[in-house]
Amino acid sequence: MKKLFTLPVFICLMTMASNIAAVAQASCVGTATLNVTINTCVTGELVKATALLQGAYSTGGQMQVASAFFNQIPLTQPYQSAPWGYGGSESIASRPANMIDWVLLEVYNAADTSLLETKAALLLNNGSIVDATYVSNPGVGGVYFQSVTANSAYYLVVRHRNHMAIISRTTVTLPNAGAYNFTNFNNVMGGAPQVANMGSNYYALLAGDYSADGIISVVDFNGYAQPIPPPNQYVDQDFNLDANVTTADFNLYRPNSSAIGMPAIRY
Repeated sequence: MKKLFTLPVFICLMTMASNIAAVAQASCVGTATLNVTINTCVTGELVKATALLQGAYSTGGQMQVASAFFNQIPLTQPYQSAPWGYGGSESIASRPANMIDWVLLEVYNAADTSLLETKAALLLNNGSIVDATYVSNPGVGGVYFQSVTANSAYYLVVRHRNHMAIISRTTVTLPNAGAYNFTNFNNVMGGAPQVANMGSNYYALLAGDYSADGIISVVDFNGYAQPIPPPNQYVDQDFNLDANVTTADFNLYRPNSSAIGMPAIRY
């Protein structure tokens, strides 16, 4: 954040005596106006992770969403309601062209997998998870966390509105120089059953967890089967992120029904 303000600055001319050990006088001979810009730095440790969504997956480790869906992505993080109850103020002025959706990135304590801190973040089409400040600072390569102690190890969790959450197989020392790669099932606690095999060694969060409770069950089918909303909406039963609720969404849910997430991520 930049703040611009004006300060009066007195320009003083020091008149030195011939004796270099003494200053004869100091007199102010004029004034000037100085514009000062202060850059407010983001504090905290940068946490880097990559993940894919089954419903938005395209090919080659890339995701894509319909333009109708993209235009409905809210500018403010959408995780205020249950089961997340996240009160963060993350927002963006505009949607970056490579944005897929909002996700939650969470840091868990190593000793007991208890939640330490949650941040809402942007999921990009290549799987990168980045801070909401990405819109004004595209160079940011991760998400800033204020509660993380540098050079300490934590578990990482990725959540999405209608895909089953995943947790890292091992703890990660933060800040991490390289992104923790959730697209490799070997890096996911519980392994391959916790993610969708997209081919070519890419794995993604399982679509169909309408209730976002970490279990894909008949509860999620009932959420999908409620009265179909009008087209071009940002709704949780839209598992393939095309802004429409159709049989294509059911076809994503059906093979994933009965999937059960790891205890640490279940609500």
